[in-house]
Amino acid sequence: MVDPISSKPVTPIGPLTRPSELASGSAEAGTSFAAALRQQLERVSAIQSEAQQGVQELLTGRTQNITDVFVATRKAEMAFTLLMEIRNKLTEAYSEIKSLRV
Repeated sequence: MVDPISSKPVTPIGPLTRPSELASGSAEAGTSFAAALRQQLERVSAIQSEAQQGVQELLTGRTQNITDVFVATRKAEMAFTLLMEIRNKLTEAYSEIKSLRV
């Protein structure tokens, strides 16, 4: 049976953002967003490089672990697909903002 009252503190899933930080200047928010986007691009690139290296090692016979290579390749594929979906959503949002009449 699960104890309904727990003495353990609840930890947040991600970093907390205060409303004052959200309302900060647009230049800071733009730089922060650009930095986050660049960081994610670099992570996807690193994941793809790891997958390519695993495939090369498998093809040259340096490794026999097909499962790890398959997982790395699938992870790279999923990361790239997610990146493309984010790009599509950003492009769609830009088009909607551009079509607004002021």
